[in-house]
Amino acid sequence: MMNLEEMQALLKESIPPKRYKHSVHVYETALELAKSHQLPQEKIAIAALLHDCGREVGSKESVGKAQELGLPIDWVELNQPILLHAKLGVYNAMHKYGIADQEILDGILYHTTGMAGMTDLAKVVYLADMIEPGRDFPGVEELRKLAHKNLDQAMLMAYSNTIRYLLDGGLLIHPHCIEGYNELILAAKE
Repeated sequence: MMNLEEMQALLKESIPPKRYKHSVHVYETALELAKSHQLPQEKIAIAALLHDCGREVGSKESVGKAQELGLPIDWVELNQPILLHAKLGVYNAMHKYGIADQEILDGILYHTTGMAGMTDLAKVVYLADMIEPGRDFPGVEELRKLAHKNLDQAMLMAYSNTIRYLLDGGLLIHPHCIEGYNELILAAKE
């Protein structure tokens, strides 16, 4: 496996400059969240840095690329191919960056849709992607504060924001998002 500096250099060459800047912001935000929650930083750093490494393939080409690589594509991804960058990212993380750690790979895989049973690492990557300094949407400041206090409450707020956004835009909601939301709602009621 290459070191973090080598990964950064390869990522910078592989994705558009704006996407690379976003990835660095997510990486920095994830490390701040890791500190707030006393979580190990090395795995979080790698997952956050590489979370969008699948974006080297454009959304229009992502279905064809995923099929070519033999990656499973569900009907939501087929109709909203932008979601496939997470699966392409896992593929790239494994084959291009030498990542074998399943927790890191899951952090990359679930950073767009979320999922029931996410690890703290995966939650940190999901939230860091949503609250990095370049993000601006109603409620983002409240979400930023909450993310440093309680990961599950922040995930619940993030899911709620995402679901509302998707409904307002007439977009499909991935079943993993619903599963993650439902899991946290049930936990909050107990």
